[in-house]
Amino acid sequence: MRFLALLLTVLLSACAVPPGDSILNPAPTGKPTPQDTVVELSNKIKSLCLEPEYAAYFAKTFCTPSEFSLAMMSDRSKINQAQKNALNAWSQAYDNLASEMNEALALTSVANKQMAEYNKIVAFPAAQKNRLELYQGNITWAIYNRKRKEISDGIAAESRRVVQQKI
Repeated sequence: MRFLALLLTVLLSACAVPPGDSILNPAPTGKPTPQDTVVELSNKIKSLCLEPEYAAYFAKTFCTPSEFSLAMMSDRSKINQAQKNALNAWSQAYDNLASEMNEALALTSVANKQMAEYNKIVAFPAAQKNRLELYQGNITWAIYNRKRKEISDGIAAESRRVVQQKI
């Protein structure tokens, strides 16, 4: 869920690059630009999905919404202790990176500032609540995964809405 938000924000941040520069070839400075920071943090977030420490968690859920499968949508099992440990460790690492990225995102453009605000007020709390429900054993993996997908879809819809405001 958050991964999609972060990916969408990276895509939006490309629109915020001054004319003549690009996200790949920014104007030379001694300090990384907010766009550079967003790209770097996005890459770090993506790499979390591949860490062996979180494998038990990602065996049951998706890294990106495009990986959402029928099996994940219909998994009626509940979280076990190994998955709880992996979820807890991943959540801490992810939340730290996502928070940093959201701060950098807000500095890239007006549209991205709106998206960062949406993430902070709507998406992040919804994701954390969903994780807690799973962790406590109150919901199955299927419910958790469907809710993650809904949150991702909400981020995508908000991104489209914000972009449409600019037109």
